[in-house]
Amino acid sequence: MGGYLPVRNKQEFVLRYGNNEFGNCAPTWVSLSDFLQSDYRGLMHIRNRVAGGPTWYNLSPEDLCRRWGMLIDGGIDPNTLYISAMCPTEKTILQGEVVQSVNHLDLTYSTVVAPMRDALKQSTKFATGIVAVSLLQWAMDGKSYDWLQHLLDNYPGHVVEFTCLSVCWGTVLNCNTLFWEVRLY
Repeated sequence: MGGYLPVRNKQEFVLRYGNNEFGNCAPTWVSLSDFLQSDYRGLMHIRNRVAGGPTWYNLSPEDLCRRWGMLIDGGIDPNTLYISAMCPTEKTILQGEVVQSVNHLDLTYSTVVAPMRDALKQSTKFATGIVAVSLLQWAMDGKSYDWLQHLLDNYPGHVVEFTCLSVCWGTVLNCNTLFWEVRLY
């Protein structure tokens, strides 16, 4: 059990996330200049390398550039920010975080169709044990559930944040679940 290095902080997580260590994720760029070199033109999401820091959703590429500039002009260090493609939030069926406790899974989740922070503010539910497993197996395709098991087995004591969609989307083909974060519990 557990052959991988623990994720000690958000900065370390972002580096490892960008290297696809944690399975299916949103296409991600480490900086505005990296994003501008891509040809991606969907909605974007400015994310924060500071745990619990602000995030900005549903930005067009033009809005992303303007917002990024405003943030930097406002004194935010650009090294604390990174960019991800906005997942098709309207296709959300289940999202939240799961952790393997001593005897079972503990799941904190929402079915609200909104970005995860907003969804959990509107409605937070809890499930444990076989109920948590059943919900996860219902919402995740087989490949995604296998990835979740891999993460829980190899990162003991970590929380896994995820979003399950009604469609496959992200950096890994044929997966309906995005893994947003793996962090120490």
